[in-house]
Amino acid sequence: MKFVLAIALLFVRSDNFTHFTYCHETSRGLYELQCTELDPTGKGLVRFKRKGGDAIKVDMTLSPAARDRFAAILEATNNLDQADSYESPHKVADLGKKHITLELTSGIKREAEFNYSVRKEVNDLMNFCEGVINEEMIGFDIDNAIQYDRLSIPKRIDTIENELKNNRIADPERLIPILDKIQSDQRLINYARARALKMKEQILSKKAK
Repeated sequence: MKFVLAIALLFVRSDNFTHFTYCHETSRGLYELQCTELDPTGKGLVRFKRKGGDAIKVDMTLSPAARDRFAAILEATNNLDQADSYESPHKVADLGKKHITLELTSGIKREAEFNYSVRKEVNDLMNFCEGVINEEMIGFDIDNAIQYDRLSIPKRIDTIENELKNNRIADPERLIPILDKIQSDQRLINYARARALKMKEQILSKKAK
């Protein structure tokens, strides 16, 4: 009975919207623009742009577990039905503009724009999206490092480990191809390759639970 209900809920959620977009514009840090787009199946793309650089676009697909988590997080906002109230009434520092759009199957388009929100469901959605973007930026940086700065790979593995510990990775399963790339590259030092393999095993172990 629970299984049937879960399947029914999944189809209801999938039918609620056709396109979702989250963008974060900021003058702080290396990246001035970070965006992700998703459809109900978990397919989409990530865009990010360094200051003075060209925009990078990466196609991506969420794992089934992350897709379901995203659907639940979005459902908790009731499909952005109170989008005009996301901004906190309290004055805070400029944290960068967040812009969310949701196109519903009914043809309605909802939009939210805010600097800072105190609403849990909004922050859960924002943190998930930024975790997805973070993964792709890590993958992009590691690809470049493998080509041009292989000695920096151990430090970049440290970054992945810290991001996982601090829950800044939305979909750990999507790190596995990156870790496989490190582990199988004979040009990299054994220490880095062994750590990549261990991290992959840890991710798979958590997935199996």
